Order: sequence, then C-alpha cells, then structure tokens
Amino acid sequence: MDEGSQLSLDVSGLPGKIVAGSGWHTFTLTAANHSEQAIGTVQWLAAVDNDSMSDDENDWLSTYTQLEFLNPETKEWESLADELGNGLYFGETELKAKETVAIKLRLNISAKAPVGDGWAIGLGGYVDAEKNCIHSAYAEYDFTVLKPGSSNENPGEAKPGKGDKPPAGGKEPQGGAKAIPPTGSLATTGSSSMLPTVGLIGGVAVVVGAGAIYTVRRRTKGVGAGSDAA
Repeated sequence: MDEGSQLSLDVSGLPGKIVAGSGWHTFTLTAANHSEQAIGTVQWLAAVDNDSMSDDENDWLSTYTQLEFLNPETKEWESLADELGNGLYFGETELKAKETVAIKLRLNISAKAPVGDGWAIGLGGYVDAEKNCIHSAYAEYDFTVLKPGSSNENPGEAKPGKGDKPPAGGKEPQGGAKAIPPTGSLATTGSSSMLPTVGLIGGVAVVVGAGAIYTVRRRTKGVGAGSDAA
C-alpha cells in the first residue's frame, strides 16, 4: 500500500501447491477502505504468472493459465482475458468510508504448464482528486505448480510474496470494466486484522482518460494469452 493510500488488499483461499491440469481453484481478493471518507472508484487488476525472463511464451505460466472473476450481477464466471491476455483491469468498485469488497476469482492451470514457482497478484488503484494523484495497493501471493498426476493431499495456502520486481504492461478490457459492489464494512474503530498491508510495487498505475491502466510484473512483455489452458 503506498504511503498516502487508505486501501489494503489481501488474497485468501489460493492453494500453496497446485497440480497442473487439476481444474479450477477458487480464491478471493479482499480490499478495504480504512479511511473515514469515500475514496471513489477503485479499479482492479489480477494476474497469475511465474518469474521466467525467457522470450519464449511457452516458458510463461500465464500462457497456460485461465483466470476468471465472478460477476456479482450475473453470478457468472467471466474471463479476465482480452487481446492482450489475462491479468488486466477488469472491474471497479465505489468504496465509501470503511467499506470492504470481496472479489471472487478462480484459476485453471493447464497440464502443459511449466512446473515450479508461480505467483498471483491483485492490484487496486484510485484517483485522489483532492491531492491530484493516484493511490494504489498491491498484494502478491506465491504458490508452487506441481507436475500432472502429483499427489497433493496437503496443498496448504499460498503465502505473501515480497513483490520486489517492477511492473510493466496492462490496459482496460474491451467493453469497459464490470461494476463490483461493496460487500461489507469495517468496524468504526480500529482496522481489520485480516487485511495485512503488502508491499507496494512503485508506479503501478497510470491515468489515461477516465480509466486507470494497471500493470503486471513482467518487465517488457504483456501477459500470456491463456488460450492453451485445459
């Protein structure tokens, strides 16, 4: 969370170990406005990938991953992917004082995916009209991809990562972002202990017109197409 931001993010329910080809896995991106004032429209990004710096997209976890969010209006799962792939600005929420929102997400990692370390990130950003600046919050959780057919009786839960690599890329999806309504509120005193602050990656948001463009960790590349997930 940046120094001036009142927004915090947390990821819960994501397995610590996922067997490639094992189907859908559901998790939740939770956000909270800790301030006594409305912060306006917060825009969301989520992405799944690995840290491969290879130029070959076949080495990227994102190439073999489908990522979807549950549309709260239609109750249908919708893909985050557009022509640039998964992990783009996909929804927005008007957050008033002390309000929270829980965004349901799920991922499916193809049996063809590279095994090893992977990560999931969630980002949220909003415009501070009074200070004429952008505030952002960032959460990264690390997990391990196991080879198809592996035993995974105790997958555990993904752990917070360091988030120490700068981002690049990202844009709003075609058709505009889906409105995701708040789902709860914080107590009037104190803060929520279940929403730890996770280190911010610098420069995660750039305002273009009426929308914020959020960025993912891969330095010079867009995220993968996700078309090979099965």
